[in-house]
Amino acid sequence: MQPPLARRPRPARLVLLRHGHPAAPPGVYLGSRLDPPLDALGVEQATVARGRLASINPALVLASPLRRARETVALVAAEQAIVAAADIREQDLGAYSGLTWDQIKRLGDDAARAWRAGAAAPGGEDARSMWRRSIRVALAAASRLGPGEDALLVSHSGPIRGLLASARGLAPEEARRFRVRHACPRSIRLTPAVLERWRAFLADAAALEARAAGDGDGDGDAGPAAES
Repeated sequence: MQPPLARRPRPARLVLLRHGHPAAPPGVYLGSRLDPPLDALGVEQATVARGRLASINPALVLASPLRRARETVALVAAEQAIVAAADIREQDLGAYSGLTWDQIKRLGDDAARAWRAGAAAPGGEDARSMWRRSIRVALAAASRLGPGEDALLVSHSGPIRGLLASARGLAPEEARRFRVRHACPRSIRLTPAVLERWRAFLADAAALEARAAGDGDGDGDAGPAAES
């Protein structure tokens, strides 16, 4: 009789947690410029999340420096060493900070719909830039984990959507299919395929940035070759 095959350890895992409900008016987009605390519901949600996450013992805990994330991680992982990671803060929404969707549309419907598809708000940050910084944090965390280990990342809907979507090879305009609820854990298995998709996204973003810089530095006589 042959001995049973040894089970392979599961891949490392990134556990994603959006902060609890903030003390803010209903329907308002906060972004990174507004920094309210949790409200009573948010505190309750974070306390429930602590119970849901009791079965994991993360090797690494990362949190956005915004207050709503800091208060959430303090309730969820109080006994852990918590590392503040500025690059998983929420998207900078520029002129849309603190507005509802109806208010944003009144500023310009076309610009509002372009923003929902990934463009930058006036004076703000586009989705691709937010994805880029969030993916860098995720890759750095992955490099510190061994097989079967977990990292907990406490962040916001924008970065979490970006990580979930990019892990599947989706584009920023497709990210809204992911619903990210307050204080409800999601996870990503850090398989070689996922890590390769993230690296490819960073490489593509860097190439686009270099191309844009080259277009801006041109003398206007590039001709058809510039379209390659």
